[in-house]
Amino acid sequence: MKAASVFIANRRSCSRQAGVILIIALVFMAVLALIVLAGMRTGILQERMASNVRYRQLALQSAEAVMRDAEVSVVKTAAAPFDPFTATTFAPNCAGGFCGRPVSGNTPRWKTLDWTATSATRTFASTNSNITSTLVPSQPRYIVELINTPVNGRSGGGGICPTVVSRVTAQGIGPDYAEVYVQSMYRTQPDFCNF
Repeated sequence: MKAASVFIANRRSCSRQAGVILIIALVFMAVLALIVLAGMRTGILQERMASNVRYRQLALQSAEAVMRDAEVSVVKTAAAPFDPFTATTFAPNCAGGFCGRPVSGNTPRWKTLDWTATSATRTFASTNSNITSTLVPSQPRYIVELINTPVNGRSGGGGICPTVVSRVTAQGIGPDYAEVYVQSMYRTQPDFCNF
């Protein structure tokens, strides 16, 4: 009798232990699943951050490319409106990408300008320079703002101009439509002025 009762008692404790092991295994699996989910979430977040950095770099590179094109084709060339300097080309409403002097105290023009308006902005001088990547949704654009208005000291117009200071602001757009702006200041010394 004693042997049978010991066997039954051992059997009951084994069945209780099997239930505890099952609960411990389920808790362990739940903790392991949470760790895996946290790792996946971190990986996805890092991938998004890397993607955003890449897209911003594409926008920055396109803005810098159009800035270099503006420097070569407009600002540093010996052509109008910089040589001869023609003040009337620089309109208050940015006609053709040439903008008059900014008004002190106003919001900067590049923040309020409609960058999609081709009548108010400029892009590459040659279509051969256009960015052909499918990653850039639109061509970068720029404006040239006159910072100082040179005063001709001679009566009757013409004559030698003082230094002209202008600011070029370029906008590049990345694949996720992130906008990047770059600015550069230029000083030119035209040979003649047309006032």
